[in-house]
Amino acid sequence: MKNKAEIVRSIYLYLVSLTGILMTVFSIINLSNNLLDYFFREQQYYDYNYLINSSVRGLAFLIIGLLFFIYHWRIITHEKRIGKREEIIEVETKMNLFESIFFYALSYAGLMIFAFAFASFLTGFAYVNYIEKPPIPESGIPANPVSQIGVNLKSIIQGIIAMVVGAVLWLLGWRHIQKAYAQSTKEEKGS
Repeated sequence: MKNKAEIVRSIYLYLVSLTGILMTVFSIINLSNNLLDYFFREQQYYDYNYLINSSVRGLAFLIIGLLFFIYHWRIITHEKRIGKREEIIEVETKMNLFESIFFYALSYAGLMIFAFAFASFLTGFAYVNYIEKPPIPESGIPANPVSQIGVNLKSIIQGIIAMVVGAVLWLLGWRHIQKAYAQSTKEEKGS
């Protein structure tokens, strides 16, 4: 690799790809556990509404994780960052080390904010609300609370706002990075 900004770019691309894989794996584990809980419940009282909410969150992270991985892995394979990197990558960006660290970190933070906000947004449609029941008469034993699934408008709006903020952060960082690479490629072709 010709400069340290290229190393930062590779770290970013592999880190986001790894994050996408981890999100996908953990969401598959979560969804599998939810299915097992549904079919093999060990408790007399089981909260199916919580199971639905947890499954929606798992699906959200599965979708986001797959998208993160596929998008960034395609960039890795397109730029041929696997195998003989030094011989294939010819573009030298004008960004210095700290500039590239800043903009890649900004992009990564934006992606993470977007991912968690997306999960919050989706789970807002399957919000679990617990209603306390009065104690059982004469025994004084508290009754299990009753749960209800509903829509939590506040969670949905918060998710939308955070998704917009995450997307803007990612786009600010990513656009700056892509502009620097486009200028470097243009200058290299011109010489």
